[in-house]
Amino acid sequence: MRWMRMLGCCLTVMTLAACGSDDAAGKQGRLTLRDGQSLDLAQECGVDLPQCPQGLGCIAIKLEGKTQARCVNEATLCTELVSCSGGTECAILTSYPGQVVCSGKCTGSDCDGTVSSEP
Repeated sequence: MRWMRMLGCCLTVMTLAACGSDDAAGKQGRLTLRDGQSLDLAQECGVDLPQCPQGLGCIAIKLEGKTQARCVNEATLCTELVSCSGGTECAILTSYPGQVVCSGKCTGSDCDGTVSSEP
């Protein structure tokens, strides 16, 4: 039992050290639709929904705090549909559904809360 407490303590210390005090203050870029773009006509998708038409991928997009999974063209998603704020770059995480995120260190006032505090 004692070794389990010691292990828990060591893991906590290691986790805190890995985060680093400078990185803990890092902010996350905000994902937004580009001017004139909308997801209104894009088909909903997901595990219990129909598959996307050929040429489109099912991607979860978090906009203004709400996540939506839609069938979109992955090749043009980051260049034509969405953009990221604060100098971050749009990236697609491979999963099902895929996830679009803003990657990199966000600077300026157009950033969301600290990356390290998100679940």
